[in-house]
Amino acid sequence: MTPSPHSQDHERLKVLAMLHYVVAGLVGALSLLALIFVVIGAIALVSPATFTTGDSDLPPVATGLIFLIVGVGLLLYGLGLAIALVISGRCLGKHRHYWFSVVVACGALTFTPLGTLLGVATLVVLLQDSVRSLYGVSLGNPQ
Repeated sequence: MTPSPHSQDHERLKVLAMLHYVVAGLVGALSLLALIFVVIGAIALVSPATFTTGDSDLPPVATGLIFLIVGVGLLLYGLGLAIALVISGRCLGKHRHYWFSVVVACGALTFTPLGTLLGVATLVVLLQDSVRSLYGVSLGNPQ
């Protein structure tokens, strides 16, 4: 006896939801590494003398600002992606918010290599006709 297509889709979505949680944890943990840039930037702003060398054309304050901006940007992007992955995992488990999960899967592609694998696998599953019908989404055929 072969399982029905919808039971296979339920199982795939359940596995994808769990993988979203795992990758979200990794993204969140690795995004905390950006705090190193934040600390270096803060040190350069508070104590510019520690970064003064004769080789650089860039003043230490500008260097500190660059490190601080890049660090905060990476931190916010990583934590935002981690939160979006958790929400998307929950949505996949409940078969809701199809387009949100598609967009988050595209965003996960930037977290190489695990996010890329997860994003591609999520897109492959979500773009199947049986899964779209499970969500009640039709892409329609333009005529």
